Amino acid sequence: MLDIIMTLATDIFEDDDILPTSRLEEAKRFDSMNLVQFIIELSGTLDMDIEDEEVEKTMTFAELANNLEAKK
Repeated sequence: MLDIIMTLATDIFEDDDILPTSRLEEAKRFDSMNLVQFIIELSGTLDMDIEDEEVEKTMTFAELANNLEAKK
C-alpha cells in the first residue's frame, strides 16, 4: 500500500524527493486542492472510502499507509 501512496503522491504533488517519512505538508506542491485530489485518487485506487479527516497534513506518508492498512 505504501508503494501506491508514494506513487500517487509523487504524481499529484509533483515531488520526486518525498520519502515515506516525509509529512504530507512537506511535499513541494502541497495545498488544499492537491490534498483533496490525492484523497480522491487514493480512494479510487484502493477502492475504499477515505474521509478527509482521516488524512492529516502533519502525518507522514508511512503513517497514512499504516492507518489505511489497519482500516482494511
